[in-house]
Amino acid sequence: MFMGKEPIRFYLSFAEQMEGVPLSSQDLAVTSLRQKEVGEVKLKIDSYFILPGAAVYINGKKAAGFQEREVLLPVKAGDEIVLDGTAYPYPITFQVSAVSQGVCWPPVNYRVTTDTSRASLGKVRIE
Repeated sequence: MFMGKEPIRFYLSFAEQMEGVPLSSQDLAVTSLRQKEVGEVKLKIDSYFILPGAAVYINGKKAAGFQEREVLLPVKAGDEIVLDGTAYPYPITFQVSAVSQGVCWPPVNYRVTTDTSRASLGKVRIE
């Protein structure tokens, strides 16, 4: 009696056919949405004009150096931004001077200081 109804039998048959078939990443709505969450973060050096030995790392890979006073970084949600001031034996203050629409972390005017060290801005959050 339970299996006698056609829609139920069709559904169970389809589910049995799909068992063991891996999902492609294109079928997952969450994956597709995360890949589209992109923005920009602009960083500047507060104390000095240029510091070519200072660098910015995104997810552990060098993304930019400070041959200019400001750098513009393309970022995705979840990227970790780290500022490297290990090349200089004195404190360097970096400031977030601008962010694109939708970027809620790091905020504009957020500052970090390195003293012959690295400092993290944290992970990028995009709304």
